[in-house]
Amino acid sequence: MKSFRTPAVLAILATLLFACTPTSEVTPAAPTSVAGEYLTTDYADAASLRNQLAYGTMKLDGTANVVTPEQAKSLIPLWQAIVALSGDTITADEELTAVQDQIVTALTPDQLQVISAMKITNSELNAFYAEYGVVLPTPVPGVTKVPGSQSGLSQADKEATKTAAEALGTPVGTGSSTGQAAKTLLFEKTIEYLTGVSG
Repeated sequence: MKSFRTPAVLAILATLLFACTPTSEVTPAAPTSVAGEYLTTDYADAASLRNQLAYGTMKLDGTANVVTPEQAKSLIPLWQAIVALSGDTITADEELTAVQDQIVTALTPDQLQVISAMKITNSELNAFYAEYGVVLPTPVPGVTKVPGSQSGLSQADKEATKTAAEALGTPVGTGSSTGQAAKTLLFEKTIEYLTGVSG
């Protein structure tokens, strides 16, 4: 009888230990962004978390949750790092996410909740880019295009867009440089805004 109970007791103990083991040790979870704790992309035409942070930061201007000069001073080098990392083809996603997380922690929970409530969309950002002469192509299912490539524009429209961008002081170029300008324009404008706030 004793020999029967010992394996049974060991089996029960093993089951209890396994049940108490945290699931993260059993199934390693993918690293998550701190931004995901406040912001979401679970709505129609949602902008990326990084773009929500950038555009939302500027849209806080004139509200009770406006970025303070002290916050702006700490945010400027972080957004500068985002621009630099975005321009580097060997940058790992984890590097960008790490800087993005620092941006999130530099903002208050109230500021992040207000940005989340804005529900910033890609259409809204397209209108923002258009103000600076950058035309983002409408995505076609199954086709990947470089933002800012302007491949759908006539030569006359491309020249007009380039002239307007130059008049606004926006970096312009051809090919990948135009795509890069489009990729970082929002972040550069965020830096300009924060520089003004920081005094």
